[in-house]
Amino acid sequence: MVAVRGAGPVGRPSFVPQGLLLSQRRDGWPLMLRIPEKKNRMSSRQWGPIYLRLLPGGVLQMYYEKGLEKPFKEFQLQPHFRLSAPKLEGYGEPRKIHTVKVEQVCFAERKRYHPKPEVTHEAETEQLLKLGTAEPGDMEDLVASVEEELMRLPHPVQPRRHYEEQEMTLSVVDHLWARLDKEGVLLERGALTRVYCLAFLNGAGDCFLALNDAQLCRSDPVYGSEEEEGEAPWMEVSDCRFHPCVNEAEFRRSRLVKFCPPDGCRVELMRYQTATLSPSELPFSVKAVVTVQGAYVELQAFINMAASSSSASSPASAETPLCENVLVQVPVPEDWVKVSRTVTLLRQKSLKARMNRNACLGSVSAAESQPVMQVSVGTVKYENVYGAIVWRIDRLPAKNMAVDHPHSFSCKLELGSDQEVPTLWYPFVTVEFEVAEAVVSGTKVKSLGTESDIQPQKHVGAKTHYHCQVEIEKKWIETESRRQPDCATQ
Repeated sequence: MVAVRGAGPVGRPSFVPQGLLLSQRRDGWPLMLRIPEKKNRMSSRQWGPIYLRLLPGGVLQMYYEKGLEKPFKEFQLQPHFRLSAPKLEGYGEPRKIHTVKVEQVCFAERKRYHPKPEVTHEAETEQLLKLGTAEPGDMEDLVASVEEELMRLPHPVQPRRHYEEQEMTLSVVDHLWARLDKEGVLLERGALTRVYCLAFLNGAGDCFLALNDAQLCRSDPVYGSEEEEGEAPWMEVSDCRFHPCVNEAEFRRSRLVKFCPPDGCRVELMRYQTATLSPSELPFSVKAVVTVQGAYVELQAFINMAASSSSASSPASAETPLCENVLVQVPVPEDWVKVSRTVTLLRQKSLKARMNRNACLGSVSAAESQPVMQVSVGTVKYENVYGAIVWRIDRLPAKNMAVDHPHSFSCKLELGSDQEVPTLWYPFVTVEFEVAEAVVSGTKVKSLGTESDIQPQKHVGAKTHYHCQVEIEKKWIETESRRQPDCATQ
């Protein structure tokens, strides 16, 4: 973690995680369980409240409520289980909840002949549990806790299958957290790198992985030199954790990652932090403003692609990275939502999304015919589970638009009075997106293979998930009704 300038508000937990473990080590979580647990054509499914605990060894204990002595069910996690990506689902209009599935994943080798003969390894997934919650913090901590426990589970020794086509896939996933002030100045940032492996190998399956680890470079010159020009910069690994299939003692000795991956099972091979991060700027900047004028409030957010945005690990080029699954959350106090549902300005049952491609940056329109919310690209909608207006954009730069084309969001609300702006409100927007084939940690795979004479097909991919928090600038505009009493006093 790198603290660049300043600190967060007193009493608030840091937005940037500390250390390699993202879980908060809670006693448990109040959740909803989808019952019956498996789909049945003869019966309907519904949600039931439970209290869930996760014990060491990957045991999920389910209680009817918190505080009971005995669970009504125990569920053992297995190494070949995985969590689906969390998603939003309806839970009685107009509410929604976050849901996640515990799935069993097996791979089957299949031959395909169109358009040309090839052998593929396809996943076969079975849903075992489905959990939900209206609290995004509970969902994030549940996912982090289960993933950390899955990483600790040793894989049982069992005979390996024989594959017609051997294959090994390595995925390097960086997570970057950044906290910025209202002027876009970086206050704090931190990163975590997670390396995943999926292997279909014959024989013993002994593998090795060499990264651009500076200590490896110093101990074994065969992998390169720190002074060698044209080479990717070497990274200093400050802390790391490994899956049980990794020979940790060998890594401490030689800095080579030697491992025997489970057969046909995607595992988190290792996670680590680096002493320094790439100095590259974010792919785009976000500016957020809340303007209060009497009883009227306007929330705005502006996005501009960086002039020379490029990944530190990408080849030197002028190409702008493609940011996908962009999500911007603009917080709205609960009292504002209650009021906004009743004002005539809305003329709707709830806050709805509308597109206005002609929206201009900084423009203000008081015409009642204008929609309450406008965006220049993507979709926008108030989501109760976030307590925020959520602006979603499939990709940036947007299709059929210039790279430097700015994008904006605007929401106009009419409140009972300007006193309804919470005095202790510390607003900030949260921005999430991902960039493929980019790493902020500077990770580069130097060598990957098996001890066998016959090498499998090897695939190496990378991406970075960005998590940013940007302070919202507050503006108060004095109204005529307030100026007149001041003039009369004079």
